[in-house]
Amino acid sequence: MTQVNQPRCAVALMHSPPRGSSVVLFPASRGSQAGSSEHTWAIRRAIVRARSSLISMRLDDASLATARIRDLLSNRNGSYFFRYACALRTLEASILAAADDFAASLSTLLSLPSHNRDTAAATILRYVYWKLGEREQAYAPDPVDYLAAPVGGKVVFRILSLCVSAALAFDRVLLAVSASLATEALQLARVRYGNNSPMSTFPATLLAQVAYEQGRFDEAEALLRPRQSVIRASGLLECAARASVLLARLSLHRGRHRAALAILHETETLGRVRRWPRLVSIASTESARTLEILRHDAGQGSESCMRREKVPVLGLERSRVAGTLANALHMPGHPRMLPRSCRLLTGAEVDTLLPDDALCFATVENALRRACSAAADGVIDDSYKILIPWLRIGAARGLRMAFVDAGRPLLLLLERLYYEFPTNSPRQSDLRPYIATILRSTVELNAEESSSTSYRPLSRRETGILRMFSRGMSNKSIAQSLGITPETVKSHAKNIFVKLATRTRAQAVARAGAIGFL
Repeated sequence: MTQVNQPRCAVALMHSPPRGSSVVLFPASRGSQAGSSEHTWAIRRAIVRARSSLISMRLDDASLATARIRDLLSNRNGSYFFRYACALRTLEASILAAADDFAASLSTLLSLPSHNRDTAAATILRYVYWKLGEREQAYAPDPVDYLAAPVGGKVVFRILSLCVSAALAFDRVLLAVSASLATEALQLARVRYGNNSPMSTFPATLLAQVAYEQGRFDEAEALLRPRQSVIRASGLLECAARASVLLARLSLHRGRHRAALAILHETETLGRVRRWPRLVSIASTESARTLEILRHDAGQGSESCMRREKVPVLGLERSRVAGTLANALHMPGHPRMLPRSCRLLTGAEVDTLLPDDALCFATVENALRRACSAAADGVIDDSYKILIPWLRIGAARGLRMAFVDAGRPLLLLLERLYYEFPTNSPRQSDLRPYIATILRSTVELNAEESSSTSYRPLSRRETGILRMFSRGMSNKSIAQSLGITPETVKSHAKNIFVKLATRTRAQAVARAGAIGFL
């Protein structure tokens, strides 16, 4: 029988009991003869094999194990075997969800009676609803008891449920909530499975996404780069897509253009190998966006888009400002009119149309792209009216890189807006510090050295210790592994920090990965 090469998922949706544990998968009722039969134990062994294959991301083996369970359950009736039939449906739905076939996974889960859906099935159902865009269903009551300590296979479902909640919070632009939930899931994965285990990839990716959005670039890289090989080897499509986009954008901001395109090319190849068309689409779209940015930068030549012209534009005519902006962007003049699809939103309209429960990250990105398009066309009045309400929302929610990644025309517009705001108007001048943080992030990123020539090379021993830092090892563990004292490890760590101009382990790992030392 030919095995289909299925993708491997980073976050296993099921879990087998740890070695040495005496966890009973499905306890038999008292006096049940089926529980002690060889046939029943064969079913249990097949379930353990399927769960073990999922936890080690071998979906082809998991599919064979579920086929074995189906054969063993054929022509078996009774309430006791019905429990195994429900477990089989949950396993099949997990495999389909890991393979990115959410429609089939949903159909399989809904075939289970609602009163027979355990915590595992309910958690996977919530994950599938989230991926299908069913926000109301995804926000349904969570069946997981977060106050009880998870044991056995419940750890996997606790991690998965926390990750879904963190992703939903990020979609609703609740960055602090998302970071808190992802941190809890990552800590649980670290304690149970290890710092760089496949189970840590999903929460680490979500936490890195929040760190990147808030401008903590070293932290985002430190979360992703040590796990990059694990994500590619055994990552969910969700992890591979988010991590590759984040790493490509960080490389692009740091001036490593070839590295950014290489990351996206590898991700596109990975999508084709694993037969993930959605990953191929995401990577190709981001590659097109990256190439457009590079072409725009090449058209600018040596002239930077972020020129510091500290001249107030309040005294200028709007037509002159529009012409100046269009000339600076090398764009032809256009009529000062927006299409009907780009209707302007005032601050009151944003509050009315987008309450807290309706605001989502995609809405913010779409609005900023509209403002960027209007700025590129030289429509200054309209782009201001679109941008200012969303600046207030961004300041309230802690957004930063969403404005930077919207496009270079928007950054030029923000710089002109910074000097145009009257300082004697409290209603408007309160946005100037926030705009300054956005503009300052581009300067910090562009000013950062993109080559390793600015840093002293590390010795072989220091490179080895730095790799151990990336795996989360303590000084004592490193000393025991290398046969040296903890004080010697501290001395090497100080030398690493000095050579890489960093202060913490996370910064050292991120910078070493960015400049090619790791």
